[in-house]
Amino acid sequence: MFFQTNSIFLILACCLMAFAKPAIRYTRWVVEQNSTLSVEGSSNVNRFTCNISVNAEKDTIVFVNDTLKAVSLKGNIQMDVTGFNCHTKLITRDLRKTLKSEEYPLMFIRFISLRTMPQLQGDREMIQGLVEVTLAGVSKRFELNYSFSRSVSGMVLNGGRSFRFSDFKLSPPRKLAGLIRIRDEFAVNFQLVLRAV
Repeated sequence: MFFQTNSIFLILACCLMAFAKPAIRYTRWVVEQNSTLSVEGSSNVNRFTCNISVNAEKDTIVFVNDTLKAVSLKGNIQMDVTGFNCHTKLITRDLRKTLKSEEYPLMFIRFISLRTMPQLQGDREMIQGLVEVTLAGVSKRFELNYSFSRSVSGMVLNGGRSFRFSDFKLSPPRKLAGLIRIRDEFAVNFQLVLRAV
């Protein structure tokens, strides 16, 4: 009888554990000042790179780890489009105009999810994730390949992919009566240095 009662309790305990909601862990990260974002593009004449600063120390990203699902993320980074520097005055001016910087001064990258939680056990860990990019008032979702690595303050999140101006209902800038044409495709790369808080 004693063993039978213990067996029933053991079975009930196992059932409760099976149906119990798993603990959800939240980890909050602040974006450090040495984080960077760049845009690389090309024309029928040459290539160019534009840099912009990330609004560091204000932007935070929260990792929500539910063991039954993909890791969801909360938070975004925002950049002042008027801060784009293409290291050439004409390209800088034309890019800002193309991105409608006067009407839409901010660009947002909103983090949505990761396939798995980074473990940071090796040198570099590759994980796919989903983001929403808002540019010139148009928001679109994209899959990104992230790489995570350890840093002195916490971790470094690198990501990037190719986009098209037409993804955001924009036309690439043109110069000299259309003789110099910026190609529709451009690449965005970012490196976020994150500190756990």
